[in-house]
Amino acid sequence: MKVKTMVSCGLVAALICLMAGAQLIGRRMRERQERESGFPAKGDPSTARKITFSYGGVERYYLVQSIESPGLHPVVVVLHGGTQDAKKVWRQSSLPTLGLQEGFVVVAPDAIDGHWNDGRGAVLGGRVSTADDVGFLRQVIADVLQNQHGDPNAVFMVGVSNGGFMTMHFACEAGTLLHAAGNVISDMPVDQEQTCHAPPMPWLSMNGTSDPLIPYEGMTEGTIKYGKPQPAMLSADATFQFWSARDQCGPISAGTRLPHRNDSDPTWAEKKVCTGLHDRQSVQYIFHGAGHNWPNMHYGPLVRALVGASNQDVDAGEVVWSFFKNTL
Repeated sequence: MKVKTMVSCGLVAALICLMAGAQLIGRRMRERQERESGFPAKGDPSTARKITFSYGGVERYYLVQSIESPGLHPVVVVLHGGTQDAKKVWRQSSLPTLGLQEGFVVVAPDAIDGHWNDGRGAVLGGRVSTADDVGFLRQVIADVLQNQHGDPNAVFMVGVSNGGFMTMHFACEAGTLLHAAGNVISDMPVDQEQTCHAPPMPWLSMNGTSDPLIPYEGMTEGTIKYGKPQPAMLSADATFQFWSARDQCGPISAGTRLPHRNDSDPTWAEKKVCTGLHDRQSVQYIFHGAGHNWPNMHYGPLVRALVGASNQDVDAGEVVWSFFKNTL
């Protein structure tokens, strides 16, 4: 019995070592791929400060990378995906790197238990949140404007997946605080489309056509994903049309295929543009063959099998900041 136990423990330890080694190799490969891509480096949470306060009787926090130079600075609020956290999205995006270079404040709020209460009443994994996240994000923005040199006329928000749904929900409920916003790998819930009170604002949408979690074509009521029924959702195209129409956009342009940067990348990128109020543009990026992820992410084969490929023709942070910057 002791011999069997020792052998069993030895096998477990060996498997743990192998898994740790594989993760280390995978991380180093991703870091090398990112360096060789020519895109800005992803964010390092060590450049951020953690700001904690009580909201709704719960201790909550956000990460912030301030700009110390005089004057007021644009604010980019980045919302993480479901089951993730503020540090995770900080590492997924180059926005912190660009913020230091270009002089804008980067803010990454943290959801309770990894999920935003985005108004759908559904999640793809875990428990549905009942937190007042619209109120929490209002408080985050107020705190950043008061204490982090934020410009109240240049507050932007973008979110990925659950964070993209939350960005749309926040824009519908408190959009007067935002100058422009964007959703990534997320579609507009049909119920929200019918009740949304968002003001006109420039909008950015990014979706993969082969997303296994949030289908590009949308979903009918009750579609089962990961064992959970989902609400009806518009398609990615209809989602962009909804938001661009609120800014009185004209005709959406024919798609422009973007230059292909990586021969090993099986996906390709397309960009559509329309011009709305005050000559402000709304922009849609369509990643053909890409899945449920930011563009310019580097995953191992197991993750790719679960969420699909990531387009390598553009960098998400560069796309987001370029879009926001052009609205100023």
